[in-house]
Amino acid sequence: MMNCTEFDLARSLPRLRQRFPGLVVDQILSAQTQADDLIRALAASQGISMTEAREEMRDFLYLESLRAELSMPS
Repeated sequence: MMNCTEFDLARSLPRLRQRFPGLVVDQILSAQTQADDLIRALAASQGISMTEAREEMRDFLYLESLRAELSMPS
């Protein structure tokens, strides 16, 4: 499963914004070094707890890892 160190925010940003409307993130935010800030922004924008935001991000990262596997050349 993809973790925050493997997460390409720039490439996933459109899908992140689509899944979480109202989330304001720019491309300079690094999921690797600012994961807590990203989770905090998600929780605030969606009106959910930090625990729920972590779970939502974990789900999103899982889907992104599947997408990355499908796009890998064989």
